[in-house]
Amino acid sequence: MRKFIGIFSVVAAVALLLIPDTKIDVSESEGSKLVTESFDIYESLWRTHAEATADKLASGELTTDTEVWDYLAAGQAPARKAAFMALAKYEQAQFEENEGWSADLHEKILRSYVDER
Repeated sequence: MRKFIGIFSVVAAVALLLIPDTKIDVSESEGSKLVTESFDIYESLWRTHAEATADKLASGELTTDTEVWDYLAAGQAPARKAAFMALAKYEQAQFEENEGWSADLHEKILRSYVDER
């Protein structure tokens, strides 16, 4: 089981490296765009991991519900990290431009994602 978790972690790390590391535009529309892109990346990684899990069920490598849930959960954390890295960088840039983190600023950033749907 650890072997497969390790393999998925490597795949997620490679995906993270493929996400371009560009200067982030901190406009509100950029944040909303990043939210959409992050969820698209996460969905793609989630579907790939779901397919791998189904393959393991078909081959008999996973035989119990606990094994399946553990395998799925182990793949979701690195996928989320890879998918939402650009959004985290965007938020960090917002904080740096506004004298650091504050609950009020973070609330405004999060609400901007909702307001721009």
